Amino acid sequence: MQSKLLTVEDIFDIPGRGLIVVPGPLVHSFALPNEISVTLKRPDGQVLDATALITFHFQTPPPKEHRLAVILKGPAKRDVPIGTEIWFEIEKND
Repeated sequence: MQSKLLTVEDIFDIPGRGLIVVPGPLVHSFALPNEISVTLKRPDGQVLDATALITFHFQTPPPKEHRLAVILKGPAKRDVPIGTEIWFEIEKND
């Protein structure tokens, strides 16, 4: 079963690191495996697979809502337009 992680509102290309997409999920709303497989559902209907690194990041001054950083590995910035939904697979425990 898939769950929506976020809808891309902005994206930054950090050479050597990957694409940072915002807004990241709220810290308390996401259990942290370090790296997950994700599905990118673009506004034009195209679907791409990628890997996302979910990690803490520090901001000064601290934001009102603490969010995790989401760094995409693989796709180019042009492949992830604003409005792209990022989904991940959640394991169903029976």
